[in-house]
Amino acid sequence: MKVMFVDDDVINNEINQMLFRKLYPEIEVVVKSSVDSALDYLNNPEVRNPNKIFLDINLPVKSGWDFLTEYKQLKMHGIDVYMLTSALDLLDANKKEEHPEVKDFVEKPLYDYKLESILSE
Repeated sequence: MKVMFVDDDVINNEINQMLFRKLYPEIEVVVKSSVDSALDYLNNPEVRNPNKIFLDINLPVKSGWDFLTEYKQLKMHGIDVYMLTSALDLLDANKKEEHPEVKDFVEKPLYDYKLESILSE
């Protein structure tokens, strides 16, 4: 299994990587700090795509929602997307309906019990 984090928060990325190394050392973790770098990675035919993407909603320049709009154009299937948020906004909850690839919202920081349920899906 492989997961990708798209988040500009360096500290949060470090914590998430440490959590995976400790609890799920067999899972490959890829971290991208911008929408464009994440999309470039996914568009590279030489890399194996992740099974799950943890996507921050509030990214600079392009948001998580911008990522999803461009991601749809890649016509990829089978990748579950989880939106990372510090506080759920009702507008974001409504936008989720437009993006069936978004499985759920996940509150930051990630906890082991939440990861366990996500990774078992």
